[in-house]
Amino acid sequence: MTTYLVRMRGEHFPLHDNGRWRLYGFFTERAVEAESAEEAEMVGVHTIQTDPVWNHVRPRPGFPTPRIFPEEVIELDAPVFPDEDYEFFEMKK
Repeated sequence: MTTYLVRMRGEHFPLHDNGRWRLYGFFTERAVEAESAEEAEMVGVHTIQTDPVWNHVRPRPGFPTPRIFPEEVIELDAPVFPDEDYEFFEMKK
């Protein structure tokens, strides 16, 4: 399998803010393993759909349906490490 970086845009995601539901958009990226770029898009979107942060998201009357759009898929050469707080780069001795 190949590792891909999938950059995505979310639209119309409801968040509770100061006692009211408001719609927000977001940008995020995920490193995923897949057989193809097309499969990487699907896996990336699935990681957002199953993220516990969005457990409360359901279609609501009067609100647009939340959507996730893959914006870019990049095949990665370098390994991906689990700590998302750091961006690693390879160094020579």
